Amino acid sequence: MTRFRRTIQSAKGWVYPPVCGSCEAPLSTDRQLKLPFLCEGCEEALTPIGDDYCQICGQSYETKMPGNFGCVNCGGRELAMDFAVSAYRSSGMARELMHAFKYGKQLPLARLMGTLLERVWSDPRLHEVETWLVVPVPLHPRRLRERGFNQSRELALEFIRRSGTPDQERPELKLFPSLKRIKHTVRQAQLDRKDRLRNAVGAYELKRSVRLPDGDGIGILIVDDVITTGTTVSECASTLRRSFELDSVAAISVMRG
Repeated sequence: MTRFRRTIQSAKGWVYPPVCGSCEAPLSTDRQLKLPFLCEGCEEALTPIGDDYCQICGQSYETKMPGNFGCVNCGGRELAMDFAVSAYRSSGMARELMHAFKYGKQLPLARLMGTLLERVWSDPRLHEVETWLVVPVPLHPRRLRERGFNQSRELALEFIRRSGTPDQERPELKLFPSLKRIKHTVRQAQLDRKDRLRNAVGAYELKRSVRLPDGDGIGILIVDDVITTGTTVSECASTLRRSFELDSVAAISVMRG
């Protein structure tokens, strides 16, 4: 999406009376500033990922598991990222909101999704790096033309913008759109687990002339809208690790499938 179209879309979210993106209830100014496009009742219907989740792939548990125990999802698999963290479970209203954002082209909802994504900061491992280079999961050019924007890039921009206030003691975030998608595939959401695990293999490539910035304490943070099996973010991480020597590679998402 061009900067002009993004500006027009974002302006609509301010010009028109703000309403809940789910039930369309009108929102007060204070509510819109606190959590844009989501009323209190609909917020309560979301299910946040609690304190107990797989320390490798981010899959939530009903009970706490010790250390880096591999859950059913990632046990026995070679995942290229060090860890993944998600904010909410992808079910019910949460899934409907994400579909409205992605497929309904409701770009102003990027502000809501970026706000929800901030929940991942509760994981202390994200604070152990001085600077995160933020890498949005890229779309294939054909998919980008169909959709009009890359939802992962919009989320990354919102995440960076919201984390830049002086009163927040957080690592520095820098946009690092270093990957391109070279393989056009069926959407992951349309596949079963077996096909998802191989759908994204070989789908990503480093952009030309990309260089890692100089400095210490740098990690790469891959941003996606929804993590399900973790295959997509792992393939992105694998591509980056083949090109750079990296101490830390993590992935975050608004929702966990």
